[in-house]
Formats: sequence, C-alpha cells, structure tokens
Amino acid sequence: MRACPGRWPALAVIFALAACSAPPPPATGPRPVVVEAPRPLFGPAGGEVLPGAIHARVEVELSFRVPGKVAARKVDMGAHVERGALLAVLDPVDARLNLAAARSTVAAAEADVALARAEEQRYRDLRARSFVGQSQLDQRINLTRLAEARLNQAQSQFDLAANQSRYTNLTADAAGVVTQIMVEPGNVVSAGQPVLRFAADGEREVYVNVPEGRIDNLRQADNIVIEVLNNPGHSYRGRVRDIDPQADTATRTHLARVTLVDADEHVQLGATATVLLSAEAQAHSFRLPATALGSIDADRPAVWRIRDSDKGATVEAVPVEVLRYLDGGVLISGPLSADDRLVSAGVHRLSSGMAVQAILRTDKAAL
Repeated sequence: MRACPGRWPALAVIFALAACSAPPPPATGPRPVVVEAPRPLFGPAGGEVLPGAIHARVEVELSFRVPGKVAARKVDMGAHVERGALLAVLDPVDARLNLAAARSTVAAAEADVALARAEEQRYRDLRARSFVGQSQLDQRINLTRLAEARLNQAQSQFDLAANQSRYTNLTADAAGVVTQIMVEPGNVVSAGQPVLRFAADGEREVYVNVPEGRIDNLRQADNIVIEVLNNPGHSYRGRVRDIDPQADTATRTHLARVTLVDADEHVQLGATATVLLSAEAQAHSFRLPATALGSIDADRPAVWRIRDSDKGATVEAVPVEVLRYLDGGVLISGPLSADDRLVSAGVHRLSSGMAVQAILRTDKAAL
C-alpha cells in the first residue's frame, strides 16, 4: 500500500506543537516561615551590653588541713551535696599513729605528775618534822609544777593529734555544688593544697569584664537587666555588688559582680549571660535574632510582621531603628508589641502581602 505524500509533514507539525506546549505550573501554596515574638527590653536597649557568666556568690577551693595521700574521693564534678557531706578522705594510718603516740605521751606525763605529787607530799611531812630544809621542799614543789606543765603540754599535743585525725575527712561546710575536681585517689597532697572547687547554694552573680572608662556607666545605670542564654525569653533584674578597683594587667578590664535579684532554677552555674544597662527607659525597644532583620531598601531596616485575615496569613514590612548589634542578635526600636509575630528566618525572600504559613520557633516543625 502506498503512503500519501502529504501525510508525513502533517504529522510532524502535530508532534512539534505537542512538544512546545508545556504543562501548566503547579499551584503554589503559602510559604512556610518561622516566627517568634519580639522580646521587650523595658529600658536597657540604649545602654551598654556586657557579656558574662553565671557564678555563685560564695565560691571556694576546699583543701585538707593536713598532708597525706588521697585514699578516696566521694563525689564527682557537678554533684550537689548537703552541709557535712563527706567529699574526700586521706589515708588515716599516719594520723592514727600520731594519735596513739600522743596518747602514750599523756599517760607518761600523768605518771610523772602522780610521782611528783607523792614526793612533794612526803617532803612536806618531813619538813613538818624538821627532817629536811625548806629549800629541799621548794625543789620538790617546782618538780611537781614542771611535771604538771609537761602533762598540759602532752594533753594539748593529744588534742592536736585528735583534731588532725579528723582532718583526714574533707566535708562540705554548706550545701552546694562541686564545680571542679583537682585531685584523684593516689595523689599525695600538702596541707592547704586545693582538692576541689565548691560553689555554695544561695545568691547567683554574673561576672563581667568592664573596659576602662566604662565603669561609671555600670555604677550609674538606672536599669540592669540580665538575660541567660539557656532561658530565652526571660529577663532578670540585676544589682551591682562590687567592682574590682584594679584593672587586669593583660586585658585592662575591671571584674564586676552583678547579683541576680530574682534568680530561679533556670540560672545554672557557668551559663552564658548578658548584662544590659541603660540610663533611661525607652519604650518600644525589643531584642530579636539577627536573622529577623531585613530591609525595605538599602537604607531602611525593617522586620516582617504576620497579618491574619479571613483569606489567611500574610506579611507586612515594619520599618524599625537599629539600636545595637549583638552576637547573634539585634536591638531595635519601632512600632511593635510583645504580642506581634515576626518572621525570624528567610526574610530576604518575602514581599509585602505574600501569603505565608506561620510556624512558631518553639514548635517541633520549626526545629
């Protein structure tokens, strides 16, 4: 059967038209965005920002009062202990031998005193019958006093040895946390050598290094707010306890201790903290992650706020003023409130009126 000559060009045209027609684009839904609320600063936004770390008000290095070999360590680093808890033990053999020797010395001194008193009484009787002179009696009286003095000395040495035998046990003077271990069983330590570092329960402080020339800003601050890294979204009131008058020779900074007035269980030893200062309270000041800051144009910083409507959630740009850049954060001032929801990531892909799906940063879907 012979093919029609005009059939193949027609089929080619049909295939070409089918290849050029692209499938319709898929419908795009709202863009998922991570949101969080701005954190009001209540005043310290325009002042100093000082990084620091959490410490206990009372931190000491505990040590044995006698030398010896460490026989056992009863606690680990990070353990919380009560007052009187046993922390470490020295080998007690030497202390027991010293105590036994001191006890024997006391017994010998007591025998000498008994003999001296008997001799004195005998010479008193002889003196009453004029068989000996007064000088001989005085000599016996002096020997009795000497024996009694030696007994007192031996008794004091026995008490000292008894105390030293108890010093082989290192106990906690107060309830607190063991923050550092410096020796292990088998180490030979001298008297007063640090064995472990101990932080007592009670007040917590932030240690900050203040540069020279900015100490007055800390002393004269009307508002001191402390933020702890492991408890985001919560602020604590602070109070300056003391500032070292002498600067560090290497860094030329002064160590300042700022007390957390209302510390709670979230304030952990060693946690990173930030001390925020200001001389005057400022309204509409907030702290945000650095990733939440965008711009409307090159000269106008802005944040993106979620707007809810019957048709769904959209975003709008809100111009703000940048007060200070922080490590991983930014302090801003603008027409915001603590109830707003701001986009905290991917702001460079947004435009005004864009439909979005808000996901809270605390939700599992945002992690």
